[in-house]
Amino acid sequence: MTIKRMLTLQKLLILCCVGMLILIGVKCYYIQQKITAVTEADRLYALNDLIGAEEWYLQAHRNKSIRYKEQEVSLYLQELAPISEMNSTLNEIDDAAKKAYAKDDFEQLMTVYAELSDFRAIYMKDSNTYAPYYRQISAKYEISEDFTTYFQDFRTLFYEQLEHNLDNKQYADESFKWNLLTIPEPFFGDADQKKSQLYAKFKAYDQRKLAQMAAKGEFQTLLDESIAMLEHYDSRQIQADWITEQTDSLVRTFLEHDADKEAYSTFAVHAKSYTSFIQSVKFDSTVESYITKQIDSWMSVAKRAVKNTEFNKALALYEGLANYMDTSSKVKETKLAWNIHDPIRILQNSDPTRVFTVIDSGSKRFGAVLYVLAQDEQNIIYFARMDSEDKVHILTNDHFQQDEAIQDIAIESSLSIEKFPVLLIQGESSTRNTRYTAIEVQTESMVTLFEFHADGYQVDSDGQLLLDNPDTPEGAGQVAIYQRSGESYSFVGFQQDYIDIVVEDLLLYIQEKVRFSTNIIQPGYSEAFAIMGDSYLKLTGNYSFYEGTAIVTGRFSGYEDFYIEDELTSIPLFEVESME
Repeated sequence: MTIKRMLTLQKLLILCCVGMLILIGVKCYYIQQKITAVTEADRLYALNDLIGAEEWYLQAHRNKSIRYKEQEVSLYLQELAPISEMNSTLNEIDDAAKKAYAKDDFEQLMTVYAELSDFRAIYMKDSNTYAPYYRQISAKYEISEDFTTYFQDFRTLFYEQLEHNLDNKQYADESFKWNLLTIPEPFFGDADQKKSQLYAKFKAYDQRKLAQMAAKGEFQTLLDESIAMLEHYDSRQIQADWITEQTDSLVRTFLEHDADKEAYSTFAVHAKSYTSFIQSVKFDSTVESYITKQIDSWMSVAKRAVKNTEFNKALALYEGLANYMDTSSKVKETKLAWNIHDPIRILQNSDPTRVFTVIDSGSKRFGAVLYVLAQDEQNIIYFARMDSEDKVHILTNDHFQQDEAIQDIAIESSLSIEKFPVLLIQGESSTRNTRYTAIEVQTESMVTLFEFHADGYQVDSDGQLLLDNPDTPEGAGQVAIYQRSGESYSFVGFQQDYIDIVVEDLLLYIQEKVRFSTNIIQPGYSEAFAIMGDSYLKLTGNYSFYEGTAIVTGRFSGYEDFYIEDELTSIPLFEVESME
């Protein structure tokens, strides 16, 4: 071995020794730390400083440098487990609250506060010996101070949102109200202070909000929003009288303005809506008597107008007030008086050279204040509408020749829709009893929906046509069903003229057309015998009956006597009209 190698080996050995000495020193340090921790914990425990003792025992427990009084430390930590739990849980709650606050997550903050309340309730009972320690640990983490800051800041934020809504006249999000209500009472002072502060804020906000809606002329929105707000408050056991007070005042202003302008219809709509509002909310309103007085006054004015042949004025009043009360009889009387005075004036004003026969007329229907259905001497059909501005719109249809015999023209209500009446014209038919033609009066034209020759016609509850023996390839000899598709009617099937029953119930349907399934036990042509429960049944008809199950349609026609096993028995007779 050379001198150089010997020196290198010596250095390595020296380094190893130094490293061992350092490790031994560190080990000794942690041993001393653990012994010190146990000693300090014992001292604090003896002084009944359980919080400090738990902290030192926990520090000693985590120090694994030497096994020193391990069993004693473990027993002490078990005894001080409530202290450990308080430290751990309150630390977690404090961290969670800080995170929720940093994210402006009020809902999460309330969840954390609920957890804190539940946990605090465990240790803050008078009977719990750890209550003083809970207070100390809570103070260590500044729990009360932190939550006070958080809730105060959120309260400020919610107040700002309230003002923001009013300034921008946008009310879609009012969650700040209910968030404010969920803030615990102690953060306002007490329950009375919370109620006083929040109710004052809510009252100012709600009344200003309703006033803004009224200023924009949003009457129904005003009522709807008032109801919605009251429902929100009621669900939280808050009696918000300030809403009904403000609404009552604003509605009176609306109605007085309507009356001054003689806007009868608008007044009636507003009055009716508000009457419904009062009945819904159930409160004493000062406006109800004003509405009754004004309506009575206008009804007297309308009555005098009819006597003075001021039909326009009377109709304007009656039709306007119809939105509040039933004035249909008054409208009818007024229009009758007017029509007696000039029954076909709206058509003659358009063409005084023609002679019209009025078929039907009415008011406030099909999008018109007044409508008239008429026919002239050339079989031209007229439908005239008078709108709310007294403009007359006339549509004509010359589908029928002058010499064609028209038996009847009428508005078919069952086929009509709100703005488009359907006219049903019945005329002579060369192949059936009647020719049925339906014409829909649309906005700009009259459209023929169908024309059928049939022996009978009706409309079912679904708006489908039921034609008896129509002169069509698919429907002849049947009650055919037609359904509207676009601007025409298409064949969809036949009307079922029998009742499906079980064979045992046959005797309940005397002379009614029924269909049932039975088992033929004695086949034959034109007659056969089949099973009917515990008895028998005779089938008759122009069919070849085969043994086995068959579905037959027909009518029970009586009884016939037969000997069955030497005993005379009456069995039902069934006349078969069809068989499957």
